[in-house]
Amino acid sequence: MNVRDFTFDAYERFLQAATENDFEVLTVASYLQRDEPPERFVLLRHDVDRKLDIAYSMAQLEARYDVSSTYYFRTSTFDPDLVGAFEGFGHEVGYHYEELARANGDVDLAYERFERTLEAFRRHATIETACSHGSPLSPHRNLDMWDEERPPESFDLLGEAYLSVEKDDEDPTLPSYCSDTGRRWGLVEPGFGLVETTADLVSLLESGACDKLYVLAHPGRWSRTGPEFVERVAWDVAAEAGKRAVGPVHQATQQSGSIGADVTQTLARSVAVSRQLAGATIRWR
Repeated sequence: MNVRDFTFDAYERFLQAATENDFEVLTVASYLQRDEPPERFVLLRHDVDRKLDIAYSMAQLEARYDVSSTYYFRTSTFDPDLVGAFEGFGHEVGYHYEELARANGDVDLAYERFERTLEAFRRHATIETACSHGSPLSPHRNLDMWDEERPPESFDLLGEAYLSVEKDDEDPTLPSYCSDTGRRWGLVEPGFGLVETTADLVSLLESGACDKLYVLAHPGRWSRTGPEFVERVAWDVAAEAGKRAVGPVHQATQQSGSIGADVTQTLARSVAVSRQLAGATIRWR
């Protein structure tokens, strides 16, 4: 885990590299609406799993660079009084759904809840795309709720952020995909090499080795200040430990209760260790 990264200063350098090197920054909706994508672009998406205040600051920063991106909100982070401001900055607002996990694998119930929530979101924002949320405590993958009879488009959506965007790190005609999950970008780009840090990502944009990039940045992973940096690192340490602890849940559904207890204990230990390492009192939202 790389901890010397994922600050707003680093993110601003990424925005500068994209705009100064003639990358057109696209939302998921604008990408799907195009008959042909531009020759050089960054498809930029944010999953707002938590920390709505950081997401708002990130949206403001992007607006200063005249950059539009997509923000996917969960039901727990969707604020009816605030999403209009995101759209006012020029960003796309989308739905970060987790219906299949919440319905315990009941597909019909998942569709019913998805439709109801989408309708509620649309009272406050223009929702044109959706994106699945990972639910590590559930054996059910939210993407699996879709089939040929009931695709995302049946809900008057342009598409789904994972399913509707074809990507391939080896095919230069398709966008290469990278995510800040685990505090590393985890992309190996032919002709450039390994992209792990945001500095690597900036170098990739400046190198000319990649003209098409699909970037997922979770606002809750980024920090605006020194104390917030300590808090975000501590959270990521705990979250990554928790993800490792729940790995077996997808192979051992019957043991989910005991696994959930193990996760709680693991998270508690990770937070305690992180606080000791950081030497700071951490505020949790």
